[in-house]
Amino acid sequence: MNKDGKMKIIEAAQRLIAQQGVEKTSMRNIAVEAGITTGAIYYYYKSKEELLYDVMDYASAITAEIMKMRSSPEAKPDEVLDEIARKVTQQLTNNRLWNLRFYLGSQAALGDETLRARFASNYAAQTQRTADLFNYVFNTPPQPQDLYVASLMVAALDGINFQQFIGALPVEIEELARIYNEFFAYAVPLFQKNLRDIHRFDNLQGE
Repeated sequence: MNKDGKMKIIEAAQRLIAQQGVEKTSMRNIAVEAGITTGAIYYYYKSKEELLYDVMDYASAITAEIMKMRSSPEAKPDEVLDEIARKVTQQLTNNRLWNLRFYLGSQAALGDETLRARFASNYAAQTQRTADLFNYVFNTPPQPQDLYVASLMVAALDGINFQQFIGALPVEIEELARIYNEFFAYAVPLFQKNLRDIHRFDNLQGE
C-alpha cells in the first residue's frame, strides 16, 4: 500500500472517531470504513494506539503547516501571525482532537514506551518550530530563551485542552482563544525584545 493508501486509513479513522469516539473505534471498524482488510492496516501499525497517534498528529500539526506557509516567497509576517491565530483557535475548539490527544497521552503515561517517545519527539519539534516562528513574525534574533517561551505557549494550549477534556474550564473557550492569540501577538514580542533587561526573579534561582 502506498502513501495514499496510508492516508486513506488515517482519514477513515478520523471519520469514525468523529462519529463514535475513540473507545468504540476498532481496527476492524477502520478497515471496513477504509475499504481494506484489517491485515493491511497492521502492515503499517502494530497497534490501534500507533494508528491513532498518526491521526492526531495529522490533525494537529499546526506549526508544521504554518512553517510551510512561512517558507513561501510570498509569505508576510503579519499573514503568518494571522494564520497562527486561526490554527490555535481551531485546536482549542476541536473537541475530537483533544479527546484523542489525552486518550493517547494516558496510554503513554501507563507505560506505552513507543507512544511516550513519539510524544517527546512531537513536543520537541513543535517547541522548536514555535520558537522559529517567534523570530520570524516578531523580527527578533534567535536566543536560548526562545525555547522556554515557546514551551510555555505550547503547554498553555495543552492545559486549556485538559480543562476542556475533564469539563472544568471556568471561562468561555471562544473568548479564551481570542485572548491567547492577543497575548501571543503582543506580550511575547515585548518579552523577547526586552529579555536582556528582565531580571526581576533572578534572585529566586537556586533557592
